[in-house]
Amino acid sequence: MTQQQEKLSAFLDGEGHDSDVINGLTSDAELADKWKRYHLIRDCMRNEMTSDLNFDISAQVASKLEGELPMVAPKPSWKELPVVASVIPLVKQSGQLAVAACVTAVMIFSYQSYNQPEESQPFLTAPTNGPLGGLAPVSLSSSNGVNRDDMARLLEQQRQINALIEDHQRQIRLKNAGNAESNQANTTEGDELSEQTPPQK
Repeated sequence: MTQQQEKLSAFLDGEGHDSDVINGLTSDAELADKWKRYHLIRDCMRNEMTSDLNFDISAQVASKLEGELPMVAPKPSWKELPVVASVIPLVKQSGQLAVAACVTAVMIFSYQSYNQPEESQPFLTAPTNGPLGGLAPVSLSSSNGVNRDDMARLLEQQRQINALIEDHQRQIRLKNAGNAESNQANTTEGDELSEQTPPQK
């Protein structure tokens, strides 16, 4: 606070009477505005405001607004458009379905290629034209043993799969039979009740 403002505040409180302050109020417009504001603040604090208070701050607000940057509302992005908002969930679901289909296809093809029996080529024997005691045919017993183990494992897997399928079909038949019995029981009870109640006239 400057010395002039301190003197003005003291003069307002009745603490000092300085002729410089009185001369400043008549000659300095800024000091006169402060005088008015100080009196307005004092009246507000003492609850002594008059109802005919009339002051205009529109010029000050307009000058402050001229220095402000203009506020522009942001443009909506393409994601906020209504058409895009309704299409995005559809695209997400389609993507999920495509991934699930790809995974299923890979599993089916890998299962089929893994469980496919290898084609066995007939054993090519060496030509027997030549001296006696020459080349003798080679036995295939060791390779046949490996193929038999693979074939036994494949047959065991197929047997287990068939057993699961049969069990599943059996459970479906039992469930359908239970539903049919309960439906039939409900209809027979309804028939019995209709026979017991006399017709109303």
